[in-house]
Amino acid sequence: MNVSELIKRLKVERIQVSSAVLNYSNFDYWVNWDDIVDIVEDYDQLQLNPSQQIVLDYLKDKCNLYSFIAYKPFEAIIRLSMLDPEKNELRVTNTIDELTYLQQSQVLEIFSRWAQEQEEE
Repeated sequence: MNVSELIKRLKVERIQVSSAVLNYSNFDYWVNWDDIVDIVEDYDQLQLNPSQQIVLDYLKDKCNLYSFIAYKPFEAIIRLSMLDPEKNELRVTNTIDELTYLQQSQVLEIFSRWAQEQEEE
């Protein structure tokens, strides 16, 4: 989402809030801050391309705490550099090779945020 899309979404939210205020019995002004936070968070999120998403999904899957074998984040990354990868890991490794340095960094950034959120839960 670019800045103009963010502004457009904020304007829509403002119109909806204004409409809700008119229908509110005592006309108190209120703001649903959760909606505003959601908008800003959506804006802040990197948008991954399909190849980046394949790599991110693989890393998340390997670190799934509810799976039979759950790797730590670095273990999941190291697994991709093994000399004899499994069939689906080879596909992910080939996908990684297609990504630029920046695209790989973006995947790692999002994966890092996700891993931290898992630790907090």
